[in-house]
Amino acid sequence: MAGVLRPGTQLSQVVLAERFGVSRIPIRDALRILVGEGLVQMEANRGAKAITLSPEEVREIYDLRILLECDCLRRAAGVMTPAALQDVDRVRRKSDLDAGGPEWAAGDWAFHRAIYELSGRRRQITMIEALRRTCVLFISAYSTMPTRKSRWLNEHRAIQQHLQRGETDQAVLALRLHLAAAADHLLSRMATSPRSGEGKIA
Repeated sequence: MAGVLRPGTQLSQVVLAERFGVSRIPIRDALRILVGEGLVQMEANRGAKAITLSPEEVREIYDLRILLECDCLRRAAGVMTPAALQDVDRVRRKSDLDAGGPEWAAGDWAFHRAIYELSGRRRQITMIEALRRTCVLFISAYSTMPTRKSRWLNEHRAIQQHLQRGETDQAVLALRLHLAAAADHLLSRMATSPRSGEGKIA
């Protein structure tokens, strides 16, 4: 998730067991869990590797996020209270502080989750979180966030300000543009970066 392993990197159970000082059994179990979370792929006779996605698959993930997250935001806006807005503002400020460090992804999700949880759509939020986790893996691998930090935080403020003013449609549009811009930026970096999938864990 930190971007140390590029998408497509082979994950040797033997090497991982030596690295963490354990037997291959917990490594195998851990890899199965990561397969279930969509972060690792298992291939017959080739073992495990960090997932790799085509640009079309990345676009599809962001399209799904736009549908699910915009719906959550609209539902949340319908029950937003002054106390909830204060909580969102507090979380956003903390997210701003986290944005420049290794906790940027957790801070970003905390801001969005503080809004989405008001919708009461627990299963939908679980789906969103899984999709976001895949995006973070690729964002970290292609080092895209540092180049858009200022814009990203300004977009968070815009979403919050629309919610404070009761401008639901504008808040949803701001979120849609926020996610679409993130997708475009990541896809642009993927197109200009060296091909992934050729590395092995050392």
